[in-house]
Amino acid sequence: MTRCAFGATLGAAKLAALLIAGVMLPLPALAQTFTAPGRAEGAGPPLAIGAAAAGIVAQVFVHEGDRVAAGQILFKLECHPLEAEMQARTAHLAAAQATYDRFRNGPRPDEIAVGEAVVGYSQARADEAKKAFERAQQLQEGVTVTTAHLLEVQRDSRIAAAQLEEARARLNLLRAGSREEDIRDAKALRDAAAAELDGSRARLAQCTVSAPASGTVLDVDVNPGQFLSLAVPAPLLHIVPDGQARVRAEVALRDVPHLCAGQHASIAAETLPSAAIGAQVAAISPAVTARTLATQAGSVAPAGAAENVVAVVLTIDRGAPTLPIGLPVIVHFAACPSKS
Repeated sequence: MTRCAFGATLGAAKLAALLIAGVMLPLPALAQTFTAPGRAEGAGPPLAIGAAAAGIVAQVFVHEGDRVAAGQILFKLECHPLEAEMQARTAHLAAAQATYDRFRNGPRPDEIAVGEAVVGYSQARADEAKKAFERAQQLQEGVTVTTAHLLEVQRDSRIAAAQLEEARARLNLLRAGSREEDIRDAKALRDAAAAELDGSRARLAQCTVSAPASGTVLDVDVNPGQFLSLAVPAPLLHIVPDGQARVRAEVALRDVPHLCAGQHASIAAETLPSAAIGAQVAAISPAVTARTLATQAGSVAPAGAAENVVAVVLTIDRGAPTLPIGLPVIVHFAACPSKS
């Protein structure tokens, strides 16, 4: 007996001994091809678009099948009360800003110049009143000047001196500028007015609904004149986002061992009977669910005997023909590449 024959005989004996002992040896799954039903979808789930404000629809700018860009206006609501409120808030903010600027900047140079002029005028009046009082004091009371006149001149001198002190105090206040607490109070009022305006602007922005991403409008369920209520929120239109098209397939459990990431596949559809579209496995669901797509026989398994499947997402090769969203397809999976 040769060495090779002896080795083969010994290996067969060991395998038989393991089988007799009841030990099951795991055998590697053989790579093979298989098919599964699928359905075409966009680059992601359709985006459900609704309204964040209640009101009457004023205009609808898109229709089913339209291409839209991110930020493009889809429809508007009538919000005249909010528009008037925002105008009032804008005027209130302008007034508060002006008050804050006045306190922050303090008196103008012209105002200080006026204060200096008043001080000069008051100084001249006080000097003149003082000299008049001094002259009256030099006269002989009761002979050349009456007591009443002397008291009157003294009063005028005191009034002029007090007016001079008042003018000087006002000038000092002008030169010192605004009080710090007045500036803070004006700033707080300005900030409160700005916050109120931002709130009005945000509420008014909700009256305009824009596309969150570029894509294709799948359906439109809103019309001008329609009243929208937040009590019963509902999607008003759907957008399929732009990107590489995908197919979602349902693979039977018996074929799951033959799945692998990056696995090549070809897609056949009734709309393209003579062309096969290339695709690759992008994601394999970790969960097992009941079949929802029709099999090749043309029907879904009965509810009492629902077949368990694993969802698989495939990305369609770029440059391939565009498949309508929701189109039923058959996915032909190629064998996984060997790991040897």
